[in-house]
Amino acid sequence: MRKRYLAFLLLLALAACTLRQAEVAPYPTPMPTGYLPTAIALTARALASPTAASTPTTTLPTSTPPPVGTPTATAYPLRWPTLTPTLPPTPEISGSPYAILQILYPGMGSRVTSPLKTIMAVQVDYVDAFRVELLGEDGRLLYRRVFRLSDEERPERGLLSVNLEIPFEIRGEAEMGRLQMVAEDALGRPLFQNAIPLTLLKRGQAQISYRTAERSPILFAHPALFETVQGGHLQVSGQALRVSDAVEIFAVNNKGKVVLYHTAPLSTAGADGYAAFSADIPYAFTEPVRVRLVVRENGITPPGVMYLNSRMVTLNP
Repeated sequence: MRKRYLAFLLLLALAACTLRQAEVAPYPTPMPTGYLPTAIALTARALASPTAASTPTTTLPTSTPPPVGTPTATAYPLRWPTLTPTLPPTPEISGSPYAILQILYPGMGSRVTSPLKTIMAVQVDYVDAFRVELLGEDGRLLYRRVFRLSDEERPERGLLSVNLEIPFEIRGEAEMGRLQMVAEDALGRPLFQNAIPLTLLKRGQAQISYRTAERSPILFAHPALFETVQGGHLQVSGQALRVSDAVEIFAVNNKGKVVLYHTAPLSTAGADGYAAFSADIPYAFTEPVRVRLVVRENGITPPGVMYLNSRMVTLNP
């Protein structure tokens, strides 16, 4: 009986030692506070980076490949933001929210001194040449430069940036002016025009607005681009940035002759500055006539065309 009791005490002592060793065995070291987001980011970057994936910094033990048919996890490459600005997509002329000719800087209504620094953009898929002009308040030309584009100069994405410093001289201390971009087609017919009003200063401090002219100032709802119209009536409708009370609508044939002309009143402008126009224009042709349909809106100061858009249509008898 005494031997059994001693054996029981010995087993009890051994169990206590085992428990104590389990209690003092090292546990996994927890991550420092705040390190979890960094660890996640580093892991994701390693997954997204081929270089990081091909150059591990820690040697991991090899494991037996899974048997055939066993699904395996696949790292998903994450997309990280870049600092490169994304240019607007090149839209179709029909209903385009972006102008073919865009004035990005300075903004509408800015007060500027000479030389006038400008940033403009052109969708060169639609034009072969364009010009930049600065007008004084009586319509006199203060600056003009013509750009003709070769195939080598056309950017791959179809959007060309144009940065200019425009010198000008005015008679008084200040006057109203207009910076405009104008394009014509190969036959010399009006194609596109966009413009912004400015105050030209002889001296003083420039005050720059950032209301850009990147939207198409005139939008067509009808007719569609390259549409064939029949029945002796041409329905024209759309929207225009409202700077006057009406738009002019006319059609020019391949010989440069105006074969249709009409004016259409503009409705009250909405919150976005656009006003609607609509016109039913009768015509009488004995054979199909292919024309460039032009809608333009005139400014007041300086006088002359402010906005213009166009498209090709065919008028059948």
